[in-house]
Amino acid sequence: MKLLEPLAELEQREETLRQRVNALSVEKKKAFYAAQGENLKDPDTYASLNWFFLGGFHHIYLGKYTIFFIEFSILVFSIIGLFAGVYAVVYLLIALALYELPQLFFSQKIARQHNYDMSVRLFNELHPNQRLK
Repeated sequence: MKLLEPLAELEQREETLRQRVNALSVEKKKAFYAAQGENLKDPDTYASLNWFFLGGFHHIYLGKYTIFFIEFSILVFSIIGLFAGVYAVVYLLIALALYELPQLFFSQKIARQHNYDMSVRLFNELHPNQRLK
């Protein structure tokens, strides 16, 4: 995930991918778009999950289960700690919020980058002789 990557660079990489896919034969294009359609993630859905649900549920949407488990565990541990009177866990909650805040602000970009990375992997699997970076 490249939060600080300029949006213009991401758009340029997406355009390069589109051009490479458009240069394929009709059958190969159909195969690529069929496989891609099954795996694309909606940036608005990702942003909504990020905005409305605490504990990293937006990571499940992108298939990042390990990150979800870590964030959710920290959240649950912190809440239990607060009820137990261990107020030092507030620092964990603050750290979690500081980690999540940039993801909230860049959620559209994160989902687009995820879709681009998935599309490049798919393109490279289907066309190993025409690999993209």
